[in-house]
Amino acid sequence: MTSPNESRWRGHHRFTFKVPEKMTNEDAATFFCAGVTTYNPLKTHNVGPGSKVGIVGIGGLGHFGIQFAKVALGAEVYAISSSDRKKEDAKALGAHHYLVSSGTADMKKHTKTLTHILCTSFGTDFPWAFYLSLLRTNGKFILVGLPEAPISGIRAGPLVSRQISIVGSIIGSPRTIREMLEFAVEKGVKPWIQKYPMADVNVALKAMHEGKARYRFVLEN
Repeated sequence: MTSPNESRWRGHHRFTFKVPEKMTNEDAATFFCAGVTTYNPLKTHNVGPGSKVGIVGIGGLGHFGIQFAKVALGAEVYAISSSDRKKEDAKALGAHHYLVSSGTADMKKHTKTLTHILCTSFGTDFPWAFYLSLLRTNGKFILVGLPEAPISGIRAGPLVSRQISIVGSIIGSPRTIREMLEFAVEKGVKPWIQKYPMADVNVALKAMHEGKARYRFVLEN
């Protein structure tokens, strides 16, 4: 897989990956960033049957997160978004529940419910205390998205009393990437992609900035 301005790439063999026979190249292209960014922390933090996982942000990363957590690892998944616009998509991806983050009453019903939160996106004035209240004792809040502003407004009390952890995660090792590709084929994890010819790269970029991606754009030569 090369960047858009390259037709060939030469590098160390440790950083090359064989695409599984049952995976198309266009699908494979989307796994090397968004796929492993969500797979790695879910696997590292022992998500599996019995886990209740909140996926914050239903976009390029979030749509992988739902599938890996539910379809591949067997967790109960709560998709969390700022509006109900992506509810049907989230359910189609495998989410058991859909929460609108602005719906205070609905969110409060799930206080101390989740074992993990995988946060892929941050709005302005992110309500840290509110999201952390969704975690049960020993819960983990996993950052894979990057907030623009420094983290603030977190009280130490809930972290200490319920032994909550806030952790970060970035992509994964070559070994993890190879494992993820085979695991995705085995479990049927597939990206939702929209393909554009390379000549329409600016059209794709405009659509991406307008939030129209559902959920990964792939450029083709």
